Amino acid sequence: MALKESIPLAEAGREDNQVLAFIRRHWSTIAPVGTLLALIIAFSIADPRFLQFENGLNILRQSSVLLVLALASTLIILMGSIDLSIGSILTLTAFTGALLARSTGDTNVLLLLPIIGLLCGLFNGLIVAYGKLPSFLVTLGTLYAFNGLANYMAGGRPIGLVSGGVGSLFTGAIGVFPVVALWAILVLLIVGLLARYTRLGRYLYAIGGNEKTARLSGVPVSRYKVYAFMVAGFLAGIAGLLQLVRANSASPDMGDSFLLPAIAAVVMGGTPLSGGLGGPLRTVTGVLIIAILANGMVIAAVNPFLQNVIQGLVVIVAVAITIDRRKMSLVK
Repeated sequence: MALKESIPLAEAGREDNQVLAFIRRHWSTIAPVGTLLALIIAFSIADPRFLQFENGLNILRQSSVLLVLALASTLIILMGSIDLSIGSILTLTAFTGALLARSTGDTNVLLLLPIIGLLCGLFNGLIVAYGKLPSFLVTLGTLYAFNGLANYMAGGRPIGLVSGGVGSLFTGAIGVFPVVALWAILVLLIVGLLARYTRLGRYLYAIGGNEKTARLSGVPVSRYKVYAFMVAGFLAGIAGLLQLVRANSASPDMGDSFLLPAIAAVVMGGTPLSGGLGGPLRTVTGVLIIAILANGMVIAAVNPFLQNVIQGLVVIVAVAITIDRRKMSLVK
């Protein structure tokens, strides 16, 4: 009799172990999604207005530029590097676009902004890959250089955007959905396909997993590092275009508020700073956590002076529960 009773207990123990093993194996996905759901539930209880459809559209609109910039950061972090200059590239491209549109009277020149961002990324990538310098230090330097160049060109003053033309392609709504959000979703789909199905994507994971092994396996590491920074710069240029059109002007500090949230969104989504794991789709979760947290605190009438404190604490907690401690190293 005792033997018969012990059999179901042993089977239950095995099932529990399988559940725990599944949770441990997928923790980097489960933890961010759990954090996101917890925030949605908490803000829904705090104020029913949070679940209104209009507020959902506001969250989409507010998170669109951050998503594009976070996707740029994702590609760099996947290979175990970091780009601190993406916010400054956003500022530089936006200022350049506003100045060109003003001087030519034609907003079609805004389509050049992703190319300008790509050139900034090329500059970063060449120094990192062939100068053999840490990406942290290189992009910290270009953070100041690109931002300083933008302010020099504009004299440190905001510049309004000439209305009409191609800018109308990035404003307004299609049905009820903001156009800027639809552009961000399109960028997400393209970057997701790039990371999953192209040689560049595969090599970024390989470099982030173990750069030395990737090099010995025949991966042209330096060349693909340059490619990654170029694509990241291109995406930062798109983010600059979207933010310029959305704000209808370029201001000296417009990219500063995006840098740290973009990096935090990548890590909170489950892509470790050491690289090799994660990807663009996980970054979406991190972006939503940051956007919903900011939106929910405004709706819940949290003291503005406490909002940054709460955001910082949530980022720390979210990173602490999502980070893969088995794979931690300094960024390359």
